[in-house]
Amino acid sequence: MCNIEVGNLEQLLKQNERMFSAARLIRRYSIVLTLMVALFAFMAPQPEAKAMDPVTIAILAPIAIQVGKAMMPYIIKGLTNMGRMGLKAGVELINVFRLPLGILQLTLLAPFGAFYSGLQNTVIGFIAPFKMAFFVLMMPVAAFGIGL
Repeated sequence: MCNIEVGNLEQLLKQNERMFSAARLIRRYSIVLTLMVALFAFMAPQPEAKAMDPVTIAILAPIAIQVGKAMMPYIIKGLTNMGRMGLKAGVELINVFRLPLGILQLTLLAPFGAFYSGLQNTVIGFIAPFKMAFFVLMMPVAAFGIGL
């Protein structure tokens, strides 16, 4: 059936073994190299902050104060909108705990007439993490008054 000699088979097995050992060696060194880069990347010197010229600061400070006063109503409005969205996300975080309550009502309290409320709590608790994630993702957008 096969015309492979025993010597050729042994030679192929040795060659295959050498290839697998080379692959293991490359994998080992790539892991070591990754760890070394990760360790030494944080030891690089961080760029230092350079101070501005005091004259430039003295010239720009009154302008910055005027701009801050002009922007204050918009900043407060954006923060209140983000706060509303945060409250909505907090309500959904509390609703997450309705899932185990609903499962408990469906299983143990069903004979006592709590099946329907357990079903409601299970559905609300199942949907709550997705709504919470949506509200958290909408929080930066809510700063502009969108989505309220």
